[in-house]
Amino acid sequence: MSVVEERMTGDEASAFSSTADGNFDAETWRASLRDDMSRTLDDPRWARSLMAIAWLHLATFLVCEALADPIPKRDLRFPAIWFAELVGVFVAMRLLVGPGWIRRGEAIRLTVKLWTTFLILSFNVVALNSLIGFERTWFKPVWGTLSTFFLASLAWLFTPLFFIPAVQMWLTGLVMAQFPNHAYLAYGVSWWLALTGAALLIQRSRRAA
Repeated sequence: MSVVEERMTGDEASAFSSTADGNFDAETWRASLRDDMSRTLDDPRWARSLMAIAWLHLATFLVCEALADPIPKRDLRFPAIWFAELVGVFVAMRLLVGPGWIRRGEAIRLTVKLWTTFLILSFNVVALNSLIGFERTWFKPVWGTLSTFFLASLAWLFTPLFFIPAVQMWLTGLVMAQFPNHAYLAYGVSWWLALTGAALLIQRSRRAA
């Protein structure tokens, strides 16, 4: 057995071995991820951390809504606010879940990788909009599309219930396009609903177990 396999759980080692043999079974891998996520979320701190992030995100975008100018223009306050929120998320996770929360399991590591990709693309569309010109601020509705992709990816990996907030984010993108002057408010409220819903679902699942 390799050093890598020795550090894995039974399910993870089985999935690794099947991949190395060229007989990768996607369903076995997904089942292993789901079991790993279920074990991780048995810790009540995860639900509390999601709830805290939901309120942090809502507060951030309420501030953005208050600062938004009806006439689009470059404003460095917004990237600073978004970066402050990102720092706040990491601080909240460290305080509420504990150090090393990113490495709690394969499912969490994969989710964080998807989330990181989502953040990179979200900042990228802002940069592209800035380079093209802010005569039309199209990056905000695109955030809704990126959010839909992120949540739909989680649905395929873990549970179809994630399709509910995925569709919600798709609708949020349409609302942001239709009412651009209140796009920050729509995005903040929509993610608050998604994160709060996920936290409540985790708590309910723990009580039912």
